Amino acid sequence: MPPIRFGSPIPPALPIRMQLRLGMFMEKLGYDTLWFPDHMLFPDFSPAPDPFTIMAAMAAKTKRVQLGTAVSDPHRVHPAVLAQKLATLDQLSQGRVILGLGTGEAMNLDPYGIPWDRKVARLREVITILRGLLDSPEPFSFEGDFFTLRKARLGVRPYKKRRIPIYVAALGPMMQKLCGQLADGWFPVVVPHQFYREYFGGVAAAARAIGRDPETFDRVATVALTVGDLARAELEAIARPYALTLVWPVALERLGIPWNPPEHLKETHYISVNPCDEEHLKRYQELQQWMPLEMIEKFVYSGPLEEIARVLKAFIDQGVTHFSIQNASLDPLTTTAQLCSQVYPRFTGKSPTLTAQVTGKVFPVARKLGLMPRVPGPRDWGLRDE
Repeated sequence: MPPIRFGSPIPPALPIRMQLRLGMFMEKLGYDTLWFPDHMLFPDFSPAPDPFTIMAAMAAKTKRVQLGTAVSDPHRVHPAVLAQKLATLDQLSQGRVILGLGTGEAMNLDPYGIPWDRKVARLREVITILRGLLDSPEPFSFEGDFFTLRKARLGVRPYKKRRIPIYVAALGPMMQKLCGQLADGWFPVVVPHQFYREYFGGVAAAARAIGRDPETFDRVATVALTVGDLARAELEAIARPYALTLVWPVALERLGIPWNPPEHLKETHYISVNPCDEEHLKRYQELQQWMPLEMIEKFVYSGPLEEIARVLKAFIDQGVTHFSIQNASLDPLTTTAQLCSQVYPRFTGKSPTLTAQVTGKVFPVARKLGLMPRVPGPRDWGLRDE
């Protein structure tokens, strides 16, 4: 089994200095990647800072961990400007940048009058232009439906002529095909491990059709988990605010639970909600509250460390090479230290870092003694200004 990599999203609503401290700590724990969401808005209007600015600050504070967007869209920034940002960040971080791309979401586009029709076609052009500008210093020309470049080149190059990897969030057939043809990694939304290999199948087939080896793809699984025996009420309080980003109706039905919201809510989705539209937001919030807990539980893995290890192994058996772990535990610091010291090393082929070893032993004791600092939770985010 090849070494597995572990990453984590950095909560964008945390005060920015806390984000930087958290990223530095996670690098010391041994994480391979830090992921940064690229949003203008969130449905709860929590803070949404520019990820490229945060990544630049994080690059200056860290030495090893890779930094990626999860995920950007092809609509808000001209691909030449995006290429310049990426190459600059790659220089600053000395070769640690990853670009995650998807087709976009209404909350980041509709309030600002940014069109997002023909999403897959636009994304294809953007990736083609990024590769043309980033991979060679030679003049690059392109004539497409959305963009035209004439002998264009960048004045900044990726670090040591590195190929900056592009990961694509793809589930539908058109996006799977695009990913298999143009991307370096696959970064889908939350997919239960039972279906992971099957959904990668479309990406793999598209890659083989043009002579690419699907085994070269980095295959990321987004996994939400809580460590320990969590009461259902506690799990509901943690997970319900994120229910519509966790629960994927198609997978839900395949797990044997019918997707049957009230008729007026059936067309409401996370991707299509515009928080600035009061009617949109009202339906979104109503669907969030309607969703039965048994649905949410199918997409959040809970249990002791051994159960979490079993779940990770199940994903790996389905072809996962890289995890993005969303730790929703009541004590995220202690449980993250335990995961890094006791669970992840079983799959990475590396010994736990000294920081992971020490904190994995000290934090549980400190917690029992009431000495662990309180980590701000979602209800606190956005209420502080540093």
